[in-house]
Amino acid sequence: MEFRADLKLVVGGGELGADFFRCLLAVDLWGSIKGAAERLGVPYSSVWNKIARGERLLGARLVAASRRGGARLTEEGRRVLRLYLAEAGRRGIVLGLSDFIYAGSHDPVVEGALGGGEAYFVGSMQGLLLVASGLAHFGGVHLGDNWGFVSRYAPHLCLVAGFTREVGVASRRPIKRLPELRGLRIVNRPPGAGTRVHIDRLLAELGVAPWEVPGYWDVAATHEEAARRVAEGSADYTVTVRHAAERHGLYFYKLGVENFDFVCRREACGRVAGFVKSLRLPRGYGEAEGFGEVRCAWG
Repeated sequence: MEFRADLKLVVGGGELGADFFRCLLAVDLWGSIKGAAERLGVPYSSVWNKIARGERLLGARLVAASRRGGARLTEEGRRVLRLYLAEAGRRGIVLGLSDFIYAGSHDPVVEGALGGGEAYFVGSMQGLLLVASGLAHFGGVHLGDNWGFVSRYAPHLCLVAGFTREVGVASRRPIKRLPELRGLRIVNRPPGAGTRVHIDRLLAELGVAPWEVPGYWDVAATHEEAARRVAEGSADYTVTVRHAAERHGLYFYKLGVENFDFVCRREACGRVAGFVKSLRLPRGYGEAEGFGEVRCAWG
């Protein structure tokens, strides 16, 4: 017997629950409505009708025909799915359709390499919990001493050495000294995200209490979203990686360099190591020591 609260999106006078988002994810994973229906074990019409209903409620096209045949998620479809997966992951709910599920901190390079699919960008701590409990296969963490943290709190897992990345303040006007940020509006990151720790540390160094900071409770789920909001003018600055700042034409004030590694279940180690070694690291990134190597506490 199991009790679990279902997560539903309430919009346009209706509700969209897990069955709808399973359909979106299945289309994303298998590239067609027919393939999604076969994998879910439901009629083609069931998937089609659920998606059509979701499009009516949201007032947007979520699935479009693919140039290669089949179907793909539109930009809006992918955005809605990502929002659901992030919220579901924070509540410990995983759809479990993929054989390579990511749950962890967000990084633009990692998201690009995943190319969609079942990915829960929930921050380092919640991602570690999902992997440790067997709900996800791997996830990215940046907790300072990543190896020490994992070996102490999740010794049944392994760590794959990842990359370094520059973290700093992204702003629409250049910042020469950090005190210039006082009084400006920020876009924050969710509790449990490693970047949220950087933000709170920065504010502490400035001697500013969170409730005194305009926008402190305005949260962006990813680095890309945070940088985009600043670029669009809804905030003055955020803390993000150099890559995201420069992609959105923002000024970047470097705060430091951090290690972003990957925690994984034992059976997924080889696949995760291959994934890491395939990453193309742009400006602001570098290979960490032992890039792609697997380390396990249990030998």
